[in-house]
Amino acid sequence: MINVGIIGRNFGYKVIFRALKKIKDFRILGFSVKNRNVNNLPKHLKIYKNWKSLIDDKKMDAIFISTPPKTHKEIIKYSIRKNKHIFCDKPVTTSLKDITAICKEIKKKKIINYVNYEFTKIEAFEVFKKKYFPKIKIKEVDINWSIKVPFKGRSSWKNSHNLGGGNFFNYICHILFYIENFFGKVEIFESKLINLRNKFQLKAELLSENKRTKIKLNFKNIRQKSKLRPCHKIVFKSDKCKFTLFTKINNLFDQFILLKNHRVIFRPKKIDYDFRIKPTYKNIVSFKNSIKWGVYGNPNFEDAKRIHYLIKKLFKP
Repeated sequence: MINVGIIGRNFGYKVIFRALKKIKDFRILGFSVKNRNVNNLPKHLKIYKNWKSLIDDKKMDAIFISTPPKTHKEIIKYSIRKNKHIFCDKPVTTSLKDITAICKEIKKKKIINYVNYEFTKIEAFEVFKKKYFPKIKIKEVDINWSIKVPFKGRSSWKNSHNLGGGNFFNYICHILFYIENFFGKVEIFESKLINLRNKFQLKAELLSENKRTKIKLNFKNIRQKSKLRPCHKIVFKSDKCKFTLFTKINNLFDQFILLKNHRVIFRPKKIDYDFRIKPTYKNIVSFKNSIKWGVYGNPNFEDAKRIHYLIKKLFKP
C-alpha cells in the first residue's frame, strides 16, 4: 500500500480524495486543511495541524498538493527534503523561475512527481486524438473559452495573477498543455491581453512546430452577473471537414462532446458527479504505477516548466 496525505480541502476533497478512494493501492492517512473544524471530511481520517506535520509523518509515502499556486514552492521544496513523492495540481508555482529551481532540485532525488493536467485525459479528447486526429491534416485550430470569474471568497485567488490565478495560470496553462499534446511544441506568433483587472480577454496566435498549423486562441473572463454564457470550444479545421470539442460549462456535470462538422459523433454517458474526477483518476493511476515500478511518467514538473515558459512568452510586454 502507498500511504498518502492530501494538502488542501476544496479540490483536494471534492476531486482528489474521491478519485483516490477508487484506487485500492492507496491508503489515505489524512488531510491538512486551513480550517480544521470542517464538517465534510471523513471522521476516520487524521486532520494534521499543518501541512508540515503531514509531510513529517514517517508513514507518509506521497503527498497530494491542492492549494493555491502561491503556496506550491514552499510545500514542494519541503516534500523534496523529506523524500516524498509528489502529485501537484497545475500550474505548480507561479513563475518559470520557481518551477525551474524545483526541477533542478528534484533531479538530485529519486522522487516521482506528477502534475494534474486533466484535459488530455477527458474522454472526448482521448477519442478524438486516438481515432480521428491521426487521419486528418489540420490547417487551423480555433480555441474559444469564456469562463465566469469566481465569487469573492475561498477561490478569489483565481482572479489574481500574483497569486497564480486568472487567465495567466489557472486556465491558460490547460490550453497550452493540451495543444502541445496534440501538435508537439508550439511557437507564440502574436498575443494581446486586453484589460488586466479581472475582466480580461486574451487573443493569441500560435504556430505548430512544423509551422503548418495556425492556432488561434481567444480566452475571456465574464462576470457572474453577465448574460453571456460560458463555453469551451475547440475547432480543428481540415480541407474536408472540421472536428469540434465542445462543452457549455453550465455546471460540474457538463462534459465535452465531439462533433464532426455539425453532427455529434461522441457523447459520454451522463454523470451525476464532478466531471473532473475521471481525468484526475487516470492521472493518479499513472502516478501510482510510476511509484510502484520506479519509472517517471507524464505530466510532470518538467512539463509544468515548459508551460510556464510559454506563459512567460505569451505575456511578455
